[in-house]
Amino acid sequence: MNGQPVYPIASLLSADVWLTDGVALAYTITEPPSWIVLSVFSLIGLFFVFYRFWSLRNLDILLILAFIPGFMLVYEGQQESDALAASTPLVDSTKDTTDLDPTYENPSTDRARIDSSLPKENLSWVANSKMYWGFLILLICCGLLAVRMLWDTGIVRRPLLEPNLNSGGMLFIGISLLIFLMVNIALSTPRPRALGLGGSALVSGGGPGNVLIRSIPSIETMQSAKEPESRSGVSSVPVAQPQSQPFNALLPRILAIGANLILIISIVGIGYWHFGSFNTGVGTATLYLMLPYTAHTAGSVDHVVPGSLLLLAILMYRQPFLAGLFLGLAAGVVYYPFFLLPLWCSFYWQRGVRRFALGFVFSVAMLILAIALSRQGDFLVNLGYMFGIKHIEMLDLGGIWGLGWHPLVRIPIIVVFVILSMSFVVWPAQKNLATLMGCSAALMAAAQFWHGFGGGLFLAWFLPFAILTIFRPNLDYCVALEVVRPWRRKAKLPLKEERESPPMVAA
Repeated sequence: MNGQPVYPIASLLSADVWLTDGVALAYTITEPPSWIVLSVFSLIGLFFVFYRFWSLRNLDILLILAFIPGFMLVYEGQQESDALAASTPLVDSTKDTTDLDPTYENPSTDRARIDSSLPKENLSWVANSKMYWGFLILLICCGLLAVRMLWDTGIVRRPLLEPNLNSGGMLFIGISLLIFLMVNIALSTPRPRALGLGGSALVSGGGPGNVLIRSIPSIETMQSAKEPESRSGVSSVPVAQPQSQPFNALLPRILAIGANLILIISIVGIGYWHFGSFNTGVGTATLYLMLPYTAHTAGSVDHVVPGSLLLLAILMYRQPFLAGLFLGLAAGVVYYPFFLLPLWCSFYWQRGVRRFALGFVFSVAMLILAIALSRQGDFLVNLGYMFGIKHIEMLDLGGIWGLGWHPLVRIPIIVVFVILSMSFVVWPAQKNLATLMGCSAALMAAAQFWHGFGGGLFLAWFLPFAILTIFRPNLDYCVALEVVRPWRRKAKLPLKEERESPPMVAA
């Protein structure tokens, strides 16, 4: 099988490799290029409306697929940059090296020799060019998706277009993909997080956020196709070894697996309870699981944890306290959901705004207490990072800001973003569940433009909302006055007053 790397499953359970008749149990992770081809053709086959080629659904699917080239350019550029920094020759692992033909020369060896003969400045320029164009494509797609989500608030007619497979088939595919995703997370190796380093593309850098989340290492669930390989053609990637503190090794896996499960269950629950269609919920979750982005960043807690919390807020939108609780947790983790407050408060303004604010404040207070008890660094500094109370970063930026864009351009982008966030107080005048999903996706997509450390890569913050908005039915009736119960019901008329009320006399 043309895949890599190979992880012995037994190493997850014990430090020794279990053998059955001399054969080790193993699991092979598909390479990124192969997974792209499989996922793109599967997505088109399952969700494309072939009898209405120029439908809005097809354009939305193409817009979602447009993120893939940019993400993979960033991925390839980052791998080449890391290999160059480690002075490791780049080798193509898709070529099989065997000893059957002694006259055979491995093309990967020739490529490594050619690459090693080139000046490092040229190799660095090529890697940075790939990352630059990758980030540029991602930001363009984020802008188009934000415009599409804002435009969705004015679309009234919503024809129901089911996936090209029934609910049983979609459920089987979705569960299978989820199992493979969980296995990848469980068997992959956590890697340290490079904080505040320019060019750290696929890991979050500095900037506002919670110090507790930023201290948790990410898990690389899809290894590079350019790792050094052995004589058998299998990449020699080290398997996660037992550490002196087992809990520190299990914590990122537990958080990543739990967040992904919550994210997928929330998508299915929104389709079932709020859309009234179990097949739509399963199809939406399956589409998200098929994306190469999901396969690569499923182990990054700063991607999936905020996304799962935001989806929980949408799932519990009928309960203002719980919605505020989950939104506050998301904001306390990565800061950027704080700008969703004008939109959500305006939604609950006619009913439920006090309960929503109470839940939001309660969750933020709990996070502040957790930071104080953790004793990681200076408490006031960590609190300032959590609430974004600090000067705008201008040095050691990552993403496209560390690849050529001048940091001063972030200031007008931030001003426009704040104006957009505050505009949701008065627009749209009547807000429903569709407005919450679409406008939340638009804001989180727009936040990628001024994210100073990998902006454009955090698709889990808004892509599930966008997919749900694409598949949603008409939700004009899902307003706060209709779906949120009053805090206190009107008290009945006391019995004494009923007796004293004058009887009606017949004319």
